[in-house]
Amino acid sequence: MSELTPYRINGDTYFFTLALPESSAGETMHPIRALCLELVKIKQMHSFNLDALVILPKYVQGILTLPDQGGDLALLWRQIKAEFIKLAGGYDDLQGDDEDDLDRKRFFGYPLRGDRDFALHMNFLHYNPVNQGLVKGVSDWPYSTFFQYVQQGVYPLSWRMESA
Repeated sequence: MSELTPYRINGDTYFFTLALPESSAGETMHPIRALCLELVKIKQMHSFNLDALVILPKYVQGILTLPDQGGDLALLWRQIKAEFIKLAGGYDDLQGDDEDDLDRKRFFGYPLRGDRDFALHMNFLHYNPVNQGLVKGVSDWPYSTFFQYVQQGVYPLSWRMESA
């Protein structure tokens, strides 16, 4: 797990899940791609590192790190949620909810504690498509940052989590 340590930046690191609204077959990836593009735009406005991301049919999971000098996490989450709500427009279960209800239903995040916690969550996130039964191997799921870490030599292409 220590092989992930050089890829961390100094600052507070958070694991997050964005639960996605139900959609009909075939249209799942379109709004998710749009959300990812919005995350890239938000990243240009706010200083943070998107360490890892996996896009699954029912949710998006990621790890982000704020810069060492700090950052406004509350503002960052508000912008991500606003973009998510805009992209999820028309879904009945999101309409009429106040922000606290929306947080409980759709957004989950918590701080990671140290390099070991970071590595555990990174492995969990990348292996999640296999855990969900979507693919047989991590490299079969194209919607994640796994391949970036393969290119950097962190994971072999045939990587399997020891205790999945």
